[in-house]
Amino acid sequence: MAHEPETRGHIIGFREQIRAARDESREAFFTWFDRSPDADSAPVRGAWDFAMHIARPLAGRIREPEKKTVLEIGYGGGRVLAAAARAFGRAVGVDIHDCGSTVLEELARLGVRNAELHCGDGRSLPVPDASVDVVYSFIVLQHVEHLAIHRALVAETARVLRPGGVAVLYHARLSRLSPHTTSRLRLALDWLIEQTIWRDRYREYPTHVNDINLRLSLPRAQSEAHAAGLACEAVYVSRRRLPDGFRSFGEQFGLVLRKPA
Repeated sequence: MAHEPETRGHIIGFREQIRAARDESREAFFTWFDRSPDADSAPVRGAWDFAMHIARPLAGRIREPEKKTVLEIGYGGGRVLAAAARAFGRAVGVDIHDCGSTVLEELARLGVRNAELHCGDGRSLPVPDASVDVVYSFIVLQHVEHLAIHRALVAETARVLRPGGVAVLYHARLSRLSPHTTSRLRLALDWLIEQTIWRDRYREYPTHVNDINLRLSLPRAQSEAHAAGLACEAVYVSRRRLPDGFRSFGEQFGLVLRKPA
């Protein structure tokens, strides 16, 4: 059942549920990944997430994106990749599901024709060494089951980036006083807790498919990136839109990482 902990390995569970959603309907498939109200809303929300969570951290760090290649870890239904493909010359998506043809058809319907999609094993990125300029991942790394898998994906990010390339990787926050609030004081307390008491901590959760499986403290995520050879240039906190127009803090923090030239 969808709401029982997945004991066979989450890649199996993800693949089964995503295939079932694809076989059910276009609406079921394209709303499965982020709970958009309908399939046509998914790329609209994806464009907002790309602008807020990916393009904003990249601003000033990437020149002439129209000449560069971007790679998304966990492209899902392509909602964020559609926006990335419009900003970059070439867009590459990697995911564990095998429904790439369905996503490519939807991207073509949206006018996106410079994307290529790959089915991965959940631990590696099936592209050559030093072949992309930007790697990003949003609402994905929180779903990996174990820290070892997370570590492998960060190492793969370093491998596929060209020298001087940039990555924007979001992780589920360990301390949770401020998510879904607009309180900067609570956010400051979260950062203080993670920088001191929980400095080296992480937690793995036995959950059902598409729930949060892994939370890391900010220093732990930074140390994992450093071990992979990536330098941390900035940290962002995800934001959620509210009906009144305000943006509350989300449950993820994003690291802006650079591979040394």
